[in-house]
Amino acid sequence: MSLFLSVVNIAPGASIQDIGRPGYQRYGVSEGGVMDRLSVAKGAALLRQPTENAVIELCGGGGEFTVHGGEALMAVTGAAAVIALDERTMPHQCSFIVKENQRLSIRLLPGSVYSYLHVFGGFDVPKVMGSRSTHIRAGFGGYCGRYLMADDNIAIAASDVHPDCTLLPETVENKRQDIRIVWGAQAHLFSNDVRSRFLTTEFTVSNVRDRMGIRLECRYSDGFPVSGGLSGISDAVIAGDIQIGGDSMATVLLADRQPTGGYPRIATVITADLDRLAQLPSMSVFRFSPVSIEEAVCALEDYRRHIAAIPEKLQSVFCDPKYVDNLLGYNLIDGVVDAKRN
Repeated sequence: MSLFLSVVNIAPGASIQDIGRPGYQRYGVSEGGVMDRLSVAKGAALLRQPTENAVIELCGGGGEFTVHGGEALMAVTGAAAVIALDERTMPHQCSFIVKENQRLSIRLLPGSVYSYLHVFGGFDVPKVMGSRSTHIRAGFGGYCGRYLMADDNIAIAASDVHPDCTLLPETVENKRQDIRIVWGAQAHLFSNDVRSRFLTTEFTVSNVRDRMGIRLECRYSDGFPVSGGLSGISDAVIAGDIQIGGDSMATVLLADRQPTGGYPRIATVITADLDRLAQLPSMSVFRFSPVSIEEAVCALEDYRRHIAAIPEKLQSVFCDPKYVDNLLGYNLIDGVVDAKRN
């Protein structure tokens, strides 16, 4: 019997995503993929599976789900959320079993942006150009090339055997209040005064945001003017590029960015800070901090080491007997204290 997840209800903006489809930008297809790769790596570690598996990315809201055709091992990571299985509250960053017809509820807390629902085996939607990610604007990938909605039934690629439940303790990932940047491809087109202003400005994350980018607001009505930069030739853009539009205001380009752009890019957010930027709630205030290319590379290496070390931080979860249906199937003796050795 097929195993699948049924969407009872879901907030707007949720979609199937994975780590994206790199290598197709030259053909006009953006890389896409999840907005917060660190959170996806945590979920993969909790379920002991590859980070490439498809997940549900919830955006600013939650949803309710049921599993049919068997049971599934699942986990929720990312932004803060209240998670409940039927009437029982479940921990964040913890894997748990959802049995057939149980209702899983995820409610993102105020100010939360992106949360991720993981399932052991991943969601089994067709690959398009090597990825299961949804490209909303182009209408392909994911589940029918669109946002998820109530009554969708999403296949799960899983076996009956899955790893034991684990917990990843909550930690403060990064206490930095600033977002680190390197100067961009067209930074030389901006005067020294404008670049100096850019670094001393307090930016506000506006409500004009989606998976393509975040428009930033600031107290300067004239923004960050550039001389002659609006007639440049379009070239490739990357995630984190900070584009200055015709109104001289800044927009940070993210996962579903356009493949090429003609507006000048004054700076680029370093890869190690992209997850944190994407998770900033609207109306958050921050500043940009410049670093050298060498410092950006070191930060990326630290970021990758941090992800690689996640499995070492997992803790086993022992079920409360009152929630165990097959209690006699468990070895309740193993692991007791040996009085002769203590």
